[in-house]
Amino acid sequence: MINPFLEIVVPYAAFAIFIVGVLYRFVSWANSAVPLKIPTTSGQAGTLPFIKRSFYDRIDSPYNKWEVALRMLAEVFLFRSLFKNTRYYQSRHEHRDTRWLWGFAILFHWSFLIVLIRHLRFFIEPVPEPFIYVTELIALKIWVPTIYITGITSLIGLGYLFLRRLFSGNERTISLPSDYLALILLISVVVTGLVMRYIYKIPLAPVKELALSLIVFQPVAVDVHWLFILHLTLVSITIAYFPFSKMMHAGGVLFSPTRNMPNDNRKRRHVNPLNPPYHGITREEYNEMYKDQLEEIAERDYNFRPEV
Repeated sequence: MINPFLEIVVPYAAFAIFIVGVLYRFVSWANSAVPLKIPTTSGQAGTLPFIKRSFYDRIDSPYNKWEVALRMLAEVFLFRSLFKNTRYYQSRHEHRDTRWLWGFAILFHWSFLIVLIRHLRFFIEPVPEPFIYVTELIALKIWVPTIYITGITSLIGLGYLFLRRLFSGNERTISLPSDYLALILLISVVVTGLVMRYIYKIPLAPVKELALSLIVFQPVAVDVHWLFILHLTLVSITIAYFPFSKMMHAGGVLFSPTRNMPNDNRKRRHVNPLNPPYHGITREEYNEMYKDQLEEIAERDYNFRPEV
């Protein structure tokens, strides 16, 4: 079916909303004042030279910008903070490991990233060899059609995150409708993609023709399968909703002062930018203002009697 509105107008509108929304959020966060020095740490901070620090300490309690960079890499690609997450049960005075959440979060995010990389072949002609290698690396060629692991694992990760909000009392209490909407959109995108891959094999040539025309800003409406139209529409809705949802944590983590600030309180003073400007006086101005008092004190040889 040919539908210029859903094939051209909707993707371009969604992409424009995404770019403007992301830039607005980034500028807003960049201009936000940080009144306090609040890096969250649990390692040995940088201090006297003879106090040794391990590599773990340098990541968990960064002292300079290079250590902050290492910490941010661990946050973005390995979810360092989530890996250390525990749950405390007050009635039993017990900490319980909750790394299941970390495992499924890693499973989804890494799988989804590889799926996005694999989709770049629709926007590039010819397809670079590195993309082909990535595709071969994550494929199981023991069935026909070839099964891509990341498509299935991303759905597994999303399923856990969704069921966790439904059946965990604590998570259900703090969950908002927007939290469910983001997960439903992502699950819908993945499911329609898997259906096109394994159940209804749609022709890919028209899909690539449409994708190439969109990427070079020479859009041409193409006769593509209705299931792809549905998939493209869901992707466009997700992209447009991204800057206004909690999915924006993908970029927000870079602006989090608890993560991107070095723990160097002993070395540098953090000045609250919200404080009113301080207008001091120089030493010469001070001497001029209190000239008579200072001369009187000097005549007494700086000896003072305490007042009774």
